[in-house]
Amino acid sequence: MNLQKTIMSLLFFIITSSAVFAQQDIDDQINDLIKEDNVMLTETDKSLKLSEEQEAKFREIYRSLIVFKTETSKSKKKKEAYKNALMSKLKETMTSKKSLLTQKQLAAYNAYGAK
Repeated sequence: MNLQKTIMSLLFFIITSSAVFAQQDIDDQINDLIKEDNVMLTETDKSLKLSEEQEAKFREIYRSLIVFKTETSKSKKKKEAYKNALMSKLKETMTSKKSLLTQKQLAAYNAYGAK
């Protein structure tokens, strides 16, 4: 009985640890993407940095994209369907991001992308 409790505790710990590491990985990816966005926006004008509210909304958008990428099948049989779905999700992500930017931020973002 004691052995069963120990094994169950160990399994619970492993599963919980995996979830924590996975969440940390997603958070790290999101932070990197937001840093990239801020680099694009502030290259010529530091005042164009994302506001806290914009960052919070970008986090939601990026979390949705990352979860989509990790949960969608990438098997060889479904490769074309995955590619199409991913392109659609990327376009949706870009549209959502741009809708949250001010006119000045959008101009800076577009100018950076044109290089």
